[in-house]
Amino acid sequence: MTRTNQTGHVRARYGMCLNDQCSKAKAKEVQEISARKEFVCEECGKPLRECPPPPPPTNWLKIVLIVVVVAALGGGGWYFISSQADKPSVVVDEPPTDSIAPVDTTAVPTGGPDTKKPVETTGKKEPDTKIVNGRGTVDLGYGTYTGDLKNGKPHGYGVITYKTSHKIVSSKDFVANPGDTFEGEFRDGRISGLGYWKHDGNETAVKP
Repeated sequence: MTRTNQTGHVRARYGMCLNDQCSKAKAKEVQEISARKEFVCEECGKPLRECPPPPPPTNWLKIVLIVVVVAALGGGGWYFISSQADKPSVVVDEPPTDSIAPVDTTAVPTGGPDTKKPVETTGKKEPDTKIVNGRGTVDLGYGTYTGDLKNGKPHGYGVITYKTSHKIVSSKDFVANPGDTFEGEFRDGRISGLGYWKHDGNETAVKP
């Protein structure tokens, strides 16, 4: 996986060392190598295997603050519920919610077979907010894709989470099962470069 700047030029590449004698390989460390440098391990100098960049570090402080706020709101809600339970309940007669509002008869002709009844509307149709270009999530039928999109199709870098058994690429015999994921490059809705299939706790490199 590569990182580019705003002009589209490659700034850095990411890779893992495959040398069993190297401490970075044993730790499975993802190394960021500048595009101007040779794509080799910084420790042992062996060639690297290209891979996706490491995920950003987890902001534990933010998570702890969210948990504290939720706990505080939960306690306040329980106090409100318990205080309301001690109050006597008041029953108010309300009209049924499914009743139809009275119709203005001055605007509707009456008498005769051509009399028209008012049409009851159920609400406006929600606009279609489906993401066509950019980054988003689409349902592929056999799985759900999250990543870069072009014309509503996977195009760029993204991840497929499979819902049913499905052949990953037509040229290989790799078949993903429900719950498996594939992370890699896509073009016009198809896998176009090296990616990684995660299944049963394992990771397998797959090329089209």
